[in-house]
Amino acid sequence: MLAVKAGRASRRESTSWVDPQPTKGLLGLALGDDGLLHLTWKNRETNAVEDDLIIIPGDASFHKVTESPSGRVFVLKFDSSDQKHFYWLQDPSPSILEQLEANVNGLLQDPDFQPSWSQPPTAPLNIERASGNAAATATNQQLDNSALTESITRQFQALMQGRTGAGSQSLQAQQPAVALSDILSMSSLAPIFEPANAAELQPLEEFLPPDLPKDETATRDETLRRVIQSGPFRSTVLQLDRALATGLLGRLMPGFGLPEEAGLSVESFLRAIHDKARRDHEESRRE
Repeated sequence: MLAVKAGRASRRESTSWVDPQPTKGLLGLALGDDGLLHLTWKNRETNAVEDDLIIIPGDASFHKVTESPSGRVFVLKFDSSDQKHFYWLQDPSPSILEQLEANVNGLLQDPDFQPSWSQPPTAPLNIERASGNAAATATNQQLDNSALTESITRQFQALMQGRTGAGSQSLQAQQPAVALSDILSMSSLAPIFEPANAAELQPLEEFLPPDLPKDETATRDETLRRVIQSGPFRSTVLQLDRALATGLLGRLMPGFGLPEEAGLSVESFLRAIHDKARRDHEESRRE
């Protein structure tokens, strides 16, 4: 999709100065086998992929650092977190420098965007995904967020299945401007933690993050509350909200057992989960 010769840059501690690193690199954007957009940085000297960031459409932006004297330093920012990644363009072409920001942002907003160059980059397009051992710490955080997003989806499906069995009203009665961040808040989920619904909480334990610190003194309720109120959980819910608002997640929905139209909006996503939970509940009653 896109690949340009670019190096990484690092910010000096406790300052706003950014120093370009001399290592030759390759910055790329491509769809992975998981159907998600990946931004990667590959070390051209070792051929190792050292950054592999999963990009949710509309959550990231790529801009030139105007304070840079060279005019070749760019920053990748995320709306859902305070992460920043700095890169500097190593391709000498003035036209690539001029058009890089628009082309990268086009893909960050919509993976189907077609980059346009007056002079094509000289970098090869065989972008490779990073292995788990090669990814940097920030990369691992992004990958963990992706796994957590899947867990959120499955958790909410389990929640809705339990509430459907209890005779809850259809989600179609929800207000049109519904957001997952509103539904998956402690105030909205408070009824689930009532003693009468204790049985509904037990199936959720298997969906907790595998690297969650163990606290032998905490009850199941306390652990679930801590996860729901945690920064990573709230940040990932916001990411999923923004991603669904783009209407570009249709291709991922079959992986969750949902129709493609579930990825068109938050409302479509919730309706599809509700319908699936109802079908699963009916099937379990027949068995």
